[in-house]
Order: sequence, then structure tokens, then C-alpha cells
Amino acid sequence: MTTPRPDLDERLLALLDAIDEPVSIASAVRDRDGRLLDFRLEFVNQAAAHWAGVPRDGMIGLITGELLPEFRSSGFFDTLAEVVETGVPYHEAGAQVADAVTGGEWVGGIYDMRAIRLGDGYFSTWRRQAATPRPG
Repeated sequence: MTTPRPDLDERLLALLDAIDEPVSIASAVRDRDGRLLDFRLEFVNQAAAHWAGVPRDGMIGLITGELLPEFRSSGFFDTLAEVVETGVPYHEAGAQVADAVTGGEWVGGIYDMRAIRLGDGYFSTWRRQAATPRPG
């Protein structure tokens, strides 16, 4: 157990911001019965904002489905929901993504993706191994 240390929180966020691969922290959005509806972004590092092609401040507070339209249909919502509900970390090398960030970049490609539970939410990192062309 530790005592609250705002300076430590600031240093940890600065450390995450210095990482050269995208990082996000999101919290669960639940209904009155506790069902998981979506995730709200609480933090993204500079690498995530660069990856998305939108300013970081424009991402913080968004629901993941608002930012990535294919998030639910691609199965990533279910994957992250399982991480949050079970606490079992997720890692997939070769994960296929075909999506565009709302107001930002096409982010389709093959990724090395990781997620772990963080409170009632998740911490995730991802690294694009290969880009794929935008359909159409």
C-alpha cells in the first residue's frame, strides 16, 4: 500500500508519454446493472496521438467506439471486455486491424497488441508491424 503521491502520478504519466509506442488507459463505462457498455479514454501518450493523427486532447474523454468506428465489430471491444472482467492479460502478435480514427488516420495493419486490466478498465500498448491499404 502506498500513500497518495501526486508527484509520482505525474512522473508515471511523463514516463508513459516518453514511450515510443502507443499507450492508452481507459475506464469501463457501465450501465446501472453493471453491464460493460464501452470504454472511456483517460490517457493516451504522444505516440498514440501521432498514430491516430489527432491531437491528444481530442482523444481524452472519448468513448472508444467514437474514436474507432470498427472497434466493436472487429472484436476488440469483446477482447478488452474479457481482460477487464477476468483480469487475464491479452497479447496477440499479428492482430489484424482495419479501421480509421474518426477525424484522423487510417490505422489498418497487422499489430502486436497487449492489454492488462487496470482497476475497472485497461492499459494497452500496440505496435504496427505492417500497414494495410485502405479499402476502396
